[in-house]
Amino acid sequence: MSKGKELINNKQFRNILICIMWPATINYGSGILARQVGRDMWISGIISLLTVLPFIIIAIRIGQNFPGKTIVEYSTDLLGRVLGKVLGFVLAIYFFIAASSSITMYVHHLTGFLLPQTPFLVVTLLHVFIICYLVWEGPEVIGRISVFAFVMAVIFYLLVFMASLSEINIDRILPVFDSGVMPVFKASMDSDTFIGISQILVAMLLPIVSDKKKALGAAVSGLFIGSFFFIFYFVVELMVMGPQVVAMMRIASMDFVRSIQITQYLHRFESFMVALWYWSIMIQAGILAFCSFKAFMQTAGIKKKNPFLIITFGLMLIIFTYYIGNNDVFFLQLREHVWKYFSIPVDFGVPLLLLLALGVKKIIIYTKK
Repeated sequence: MSKGKELINNKQFRNILICIMWPATINYGSGILARQVGRDMWISGIISLLTVLPFIIIAIRIGQNFPGKTIVEYSTDLLGRVLGKVLGFVLAIYFFIAASSSITMYVHHLTGFLLPQTPFLVVTLLHVFIICYLVWEGPEVIGRISVFAFVMAVIFYLLVFMASLSEINIDRILPVFDSGVMPVFKASMDSDTFIGISQILVAMLLPIVSDKKKALGAAVSGLFIGSFFFIFYFVVELMVMGPQVVAMMRIASMDFVRSIQITQYLHRFESFMVALWYWSIMIQAGILAFCSFKAFMQTAGIKKKNPFLIITFGLMLIIFTYYIGNNDVFFLQLREHVWKYFSIPVDFGVPLLLLLALGVKKIIIYTKK
């Protein structure tokens, strides 16, 4: 896992996690959360951050007990060969669906606002081609691009802040916990469906991080920076548009960007902002697709990737993305009401299961001494 191109430094590791956290969350997450708890959606984001943090730590602590192995590989050590293989295939499917979802969100963003006459399948083909290139080149290339994507994200948020100053009304996010405490905590589960995958991603990438002693610090900083990005966006979006307007939107982030401007001379401001946002959503889809491909290879015992596998993987990604994403309403219903029943058990159940298995294994070893 640590040879050749499959190696990333801690800065790249951090930036990849940042790219996982924010682009899809502001895209579909803001509308979903606003429909749940209105002006309190940013609080749900904070709760979700605090929920994910201990699971990031758990994922890294478990991985440090199995140097050089991904979560797919050490699952067989902890659960046995059969259950380990089953979990490996579950994770491969999970990453595959998550990558397809990320691709769908980007395509909806583009075809819904900038290229309305372009067929969904055309943009999907072009985007999947880029994603497959990233899968073929491996995590080192993805990691290098993530550094650039982080810079673009910073510029994106600086522009959002500057363009929104004249429209901000703090009364639109008050009072705090207007929806009640329990609904806000419950809505944080919807936020978890966007950022909760980070701990499983960490467990896949840890073996290829160059300095594993500092991996925890890099992961935690990536989690906090990425979370700050989308929580900040939630707050500004609410203060400019108000919770009722955000709740009405399928892709509220784009409507928000279209409603603000830096000067009266800069037309089609949203086109420029999409160009900045694209790099992070590309890294998100690319690393999720890579993890899906890697998980399948490790579970199936395939040692080396080849063009045939990549092409087959790409075709499957295109077909599945078209199936779930060609109908906007179907995808929104799937993402808002169905996905959490699959993602939350995987995101939080799998680390807990493996932690329990590791604890039992250590107890057995200790009692035998």
